[in-house]
Amino acid sequence: MANPFPMSTVRLGFIGCGGIARHHMNLLRDVPDCEIVALADPSDEQIARCRKQFPHLADVPVFADWREMLDKVELDATHINTPHTQHIEQCLASIAKGKHVICEKPLATTTTHANQLVEAIEKSGLVGVLAYQRHYVPLYRLIRDKIASGDFGEVTYFSAVLGQQWKRGTAGSWRQDPALSGGGQINDSGSHVVDQMLWATGLVPDVITAIMDNRGTPVDIDSAVSIRFKNGALGTLSILGDFPCWHEDFTIGCEKGGFLVRFGELTMVNNDGSKYVCKDLPGQQNNPDRNFVEAILGKATVESPFSCARDVIKFTEGAWKSAAMGGAPVKFDELT
Repeated sequence: MANPFPMSTVRLGFIGCGGIARHHMNLLRDVPDCEIVALADPSDEQIARCRKQFPHLADVPVFADWREMLDKVELDATHINTPHTQHIEQCLASIAKGKHVICEKPLATTTTHANQLVEAIEKSGLVGVLAYQRHYVPLYRLIRDKIASGDFGEVTYFSAVLGQQWKRGTAGSWRQDPALSGGGQINDSGSHVVDQMLWATGLVPDVITAIMDNRGTPVDIDSAVSIRFKNGALGTLSILGDFPCWHEDFTIGCEKGGFLVRFGELTMVNNDGSKYVCKDLPGQQNNPDRNFVEAILGKATVESPFSCARDVIKFTEGAWKSAAMGGAPVKFDELT
């Protein structure tokens, strides 16, 4: 494909340098044609950790205020890894400066903000990537492709369980401060599960009902969500934020078979009950950063665009609204 932004090296500025940012920096080690040229974070401790883990960043300029970085450093793109409610301002400012943007999930904490960001990136012609890593994992891509092909017929049921020590692991952090997080686990790590439900299956919600328990914190910790989809399929999401270990599984029922994801392994099920365990699937693993750089250089199309965020946060707001009403049903199309 033609490269509308001719350049040989993508110059990245990081906004937010905490643990998730360092995870992305590690992924970028394996991505050619990019260079981290500036760091912005108000915490001296987080900057020091970055420089210790990545000695090659010792001499790059550092800023306590990300706005100053945008004004003073020649950048091609920003990498945003900050508390959730800050994404809207940082993304919009980056786009206004003509910078491509990759942003950690969730892109936004309201549907209104998600719509603003999608409109801004699409009008700009710049590259916007949302760091939903499952879009790049072969087993989830295989599920999506098989469902989209029609080989398994209509999806009739979706179920997901996510268990984590989220309450304990985020105690005392910004993730349990609604002003910074915008909400609890369903819009944090739970955002990945909601995205998979919508992206991998192509299902569109119709009615959402939810019960939530904050478990003594200011934000949602445990969530039990039931869904009816527009094609008549049913679904459930169980988000356990006060669980003793990490656990995740998906069950997808279809007219002509189904899919089971257990402990990171995919089993495809045929209508006759036979099963096939999918192993050694080809494709890159868990690297939206590579896709971001390659899309800027015109070598790839964006696999996890900002537009993925719209229905994810719309669904999440629907779950919050239902829970606030004691589990009353909420129509997806009536949410704005």
